[in-house]
Parts: sequence; C-alpha cells; structure tokens
Amino acid sequence: MKKVLCFGLVFAFVCFSASILFAEEYNYDEAAKHIGEKATVCGKIIDTLPYQGMTILGMGAAVMEQTAVGIEVDDSIKDKVDKDLYVGKTICVTGEIHQNPNGGGSIKVSDPSQIKVK
Repeated sequence: MKKVLCFGLVFAFVCFSASILFAEEYNYDEAAKHIGEKATVCGKIIDTLPYQGMTILGMGAAVMEQTAVGIEVDDSIKDKVDKDLYVGKTICVTGEIHQNPNGGGSIKVSDPSQIKVK
C-alpha cells in the first residue's frame, strides 16, 4: 500500500512539474487569446521603446500598434541580453501573458533565460 501511495505522489509531482516546464507555444498573433496563461510566444522583433524602467520590444508589429505583443524587458537585465535588443530577429519568450494598454498581449521579462533566439 505504501508503494502505491508513494508511486502516486511521485507521478503527480512529475505531471505537475512537466506542466510548468513545458508551457504552450503560440505565434505572436495568438497571444491576446491567452491572457493569464503561462506560455511561450514567438515572433519577429520589429522595434523597441524605452518606458518607465524597462524597454518594450514590439513583437510582430511596432510597439504602438494594436497587433504587437509587448515584450517588457526590465532595465536591470538589459546588459545581459542581445545588444540590439533582438530587433530584426525571431525570438520566443516564456512567461505569463498579461493584457497591455492596447488590448493585446504582453510578457514581462526579468530573467534572460526567458528569451530564446530562433
């Protein structure tokens, strides 16, 4: 009985851990449909905009366009990421998707490991 219980607990832990480690992956134009989810969003970085202690990267469109996904890079890690802030590159960013002021999706980046270049 103890072995069955122990196996059940280990299995539950592994399943829970996998759900955290392997976030769903979406194209940038799907991000706004997944507000509140932890996910990976991929797209090309078009431009950047410095704003209140962070730099916003415009994924899929210019930062101020409604269709853009805002990738909010905290200024405290700017020296640890691509010196050109990935402009012109396709990247994938993992984090919780929240709604930005334009009604689209945004992801806050506080650790360089959240960003992967494709």
